[in-house]
Amino acid sequence: MKAVSRLTSGPSSDALPVGARPAAPPPPPALPRHGTARAVALYLVVSAVGFAVLLLVSRHLGRGPEVLLHRWDSGNYLHIAKRGYPGAIPYGPDGEPKFSRLAFFPLVPGLIRSVRLVTGLSLAWSGVVVSWTGAAVAAAGVFRLVRAVGGRPGAGYACVALWACSPYAFALWVPYSEGVFSAALIWALVAILARRWLTAAALCVVAGTVRPSATVLVGTVVLAAGWELVQRRGGWQAWVALLTAPLGLLGSWLYLGSKVGRVDGWFEAERAWGQSFDFGAGTVQVLKGMLLYRHAGRIGDLRSAAVIAVVVLGAIGVLALARDRKVPWQLVVAVAGAWVLMVGTPGSPLSKPRFMLPFLPVLLLLAARPLARAPLGVRVCLYGGGAVVSGWYAAGLLVLFEGSP
Repeated sequence: MKAVSRLTSGPSSDALPVGARPAAPPPPPALPRHGTARAVALYLVVSAVGFAVLLLVSRHLGRGPEVLLHRWDSGNYLHIAKRGYPGAIPYGPDGEPKFSRLAFFPLVPGLIRSVRLVTGLSLAWSGVVVSWTGAAVAAAGVFRLVRAVGGRPGAGYACVALWACSPYAFALWVPYSEGVFSAALIWALVAILARRWLTAAALCVVAGTVRPSATVLVGTVVLAAGWELVQRRGGWQAWVALLTAPLGLLGSWLYLGSKVGRVDGWFEAERAWGQSFDFGAGTVQVLKGMLLYRHAGRIGDLRSAAVIAVVVLGAIGVLALARDRKVPWQLVVAVAGAWVLMVGTPGSPLSKPRFMLPFLPVLLLLAARPLARAPLGVRVCLYGGGAVVSGWYAAGLLVLFEGSP
């Protein structure tokens, strides 16, 4: 294995200047299939525990599965899958746009509709199939990503399990877009590190049809491919990636705009959701209110703590990744871009932890490596307990608390 690594890695990292960060690690040796399969199985087991707890607690609260699976974003995606997009943007008396489903990108509703046609399942459970399939594919990518940065298999398993039992993992279980977006994002990052530019560009295009936060991935692909060209190591594939990475986003914006007959239709609809970039001014006001316990009864102490934690610990995690010479700069750029976009947009403040969920595996690299050395019993208790808490918390987010999680 060491001989293969020397043959594929090029010049030794010992020749780099002190403090220099390698542009990207070489493609890792071929992984045994059973390693990736175990990672996916571990993800499914941990997630199944959390999902079961969510269903049980929700049933205790008087909400059945069909009601639960139509909550918040799920209801919007399922409505689009059933009836399509609106033909106009609603406006209030003040001339400002009202909430509209035009703000939701088209791939996930299309996948839900396709699964329903093939399987005959209800739309809600078709959405569950889409989310679980996307998340399982993403889990395989998380394992591969950890291995690509030199992590041992144990660290890959730990990263997958921690992601599966994270507090906002519910978005990977219900008909939300996080599962599909995570799959495209994580595997695109794997492709970037392996310098597979056509694959990275194709996955970036897919991500651009799922969520507007694909802007972070587009920026990462463009910077990585551009740097490759500056270093004169990239060929025509890097040029193709540079030029095609934004096409998914552009296509989604134009498609949604065509539904209401205006090029900027999506941006107009998005104004109602308060997602215009304001360089963090709105987030600062939200955090100030949370820290001073203003409107504590409405916001909820648990969610306030989660929002504060993801903003503060996210910044600390980005700095820690930047100082870790084993982590390629492309991954640091992706997580830093996600953090900046999360903080810079004031809308849906209680959804900020969920916004970071697809990017969370990169931050979890910091915890996965030491956790992999813990005794097996400790890890089993941590993952199992985390799954139970995650499912319990998800019931509060989806059933009890006010406001979209």
